[in-house]
This record gives sequence, structure tokens and C-alpha cells, in this order.
Amino acid sequence: MTSVNGQFLGILLKITGIAFLTEFAVSVCKDSGETAIASKVDLGGKVIIIAISIPIISSLLETVVKILP
Repeated sequence: MTSVNGQFLGILLKITGIAFLTEFAVSVCKDSGETAIASKVDLGGKVIIIAISIPIISSLLETVVKILP
């Protein structure tokens, strides 16, 4: 009914999985005392999530442009 693209749901599941794996890796690094590596893993996870979510962001921007006169 909401006409949500099935492809977007797949992307959201991938993003959720990456977030969980990244958080697990960051926790392991912090427990090992490697806070510098933990911050790099966290940054890498965020970059990957942003890169994967580009189609969703562009679709959202297209919708906003259609709404605005």
C-alpha cells in the first residue's frame, strides 16, 4: 500500500547487519585495549553504511523535490 521498493528493504537489512558487525568489532577492539583501532573500525562502518544508503538518500531527495513547487 505504501509502495515501498523491495530493494530498499534489502538495503536496510544490509545496513542493519553492517551496524551489528561493526559494533561487535568495536567492542572486541575496546576490550582488547585497542581504542585507536576501534575508532577506525567505527569510522569504516559508518562510511560503508553511508555508501550503501546512497540509493535511499537519492530517492528521498527526489521525493522532496517533487513535493516542493
